[in-house]
Amino acid sequence: MQISWAAMLAVGTGLAVSPAVADEVADFYSGRTITITAASGAGGGYGVYAQLVGEYIGRYIPGRPNVIVNYNPGGGGAIAADHAYNVAPKDGTFILAPLQTMPTLQLMGKTGIRYDAAKFQWIGRAAETTSGFVVSTKLAGSADGLMARESETIVGITQIGAPNHILPALLHFCPGMKLKLVSGYKGSPPVALAFTRGEVDGIALPLDSLRLVYPNILKDSMIAQSGLERARDFPNVPLAIELCHDAEKRKIVEFFQVQEVMGRSLAMPPGTPPARVAALRTAFGAAMKDPGLLAVAKERQLDINPLPGADVQRLVERHIATEDAMVSLAKRAVGLQ
Repeated sequence: MQISWAAMLAVGTGLAVSPAVADEVADFYSGRTITITAASGAGGGYGVYAQLVGEYIGRYIPGRPNVIVNYNPGGGGAIAADHAYNVAPKDGTFILAPLQTMPTLQLMGKTGIRYDAAKFQWIGRAAETTSGFVVSTKLAGSADGLMARESETIVGITQIGAPNHILPALLHFCPGMKLKLVSGYKGSPPVALAFTRGEVDGIALPLDSLRLVYPNILKDSMIAQSGLERARDFPNVPLAIELCHDAEKRKIVEFFQVQEVMGRSLAMPPGTPPARVAALRTAFGAAMKDPGLLAVAKERQLDINPLPGADVQRLVERHIATEDAMVSLAKRAVGLQ
């Protein structure tokens, strides 16, 4: 399947909110608290971005509600997504900061999923999220060096389908690196600790997490990165799609890069009143331009590359509509079938 990235990212128009509706929104939010729940632990990149948005978005929401952030990790992000879809309030007081794999896991038919990503009300994306695959310098210093190894490289992951699984799984699929993926770690911090202790040989983490939370890991060898363009900070590290020279397999690798475009996105549960969704989309867009937020992001070395909620909505809906044949091939490629 040829993915039309330009079509996916076409700029959309926001929903206009009349003064009367704005007053109703303000009346609702006045004195209330909005909860942003990150589908990860407090120390991960998702939580960091959720905290940053939470610090600023409230001042742009009519009624100036209080905004708090909490965390609900586990299940490769499915626990938080299921809760948001089926349990969380749908009145405009709940926002989910999902893992970027959330729509893809639904396509893959991951066991236990009870949500439809396309029915969430997407508020916006703060930044794209690309990951880096790092191995111990004792094993290899480059992709070619790792490919030349005769023995398996042990890679720590949380579970099949999680963001830290997809990149090494794709590298195992194409170009065919000899990787053995070991699951069961409860979040990124335990995986990172296992790597630093030498219990595993490799790890895949978002680049912002590597820069900000685990800079010592960057002293080892970054073999590859995900995404469609090389990150500014890592211009000499090849993309996974660049390492895959098989034309048909490359389509599969490219399919999974939708989640990199998803990045640090926010969504509200289905059924949230449209006027409140519109207000939150507008507030998110304003927060992304706030000089204070941009200054803090720069200080914390966080990329801000926003995408409006309407555009994220289309991206997710088109991804969920992927043909069954492509989904079947993708599932087999990363061991989800």
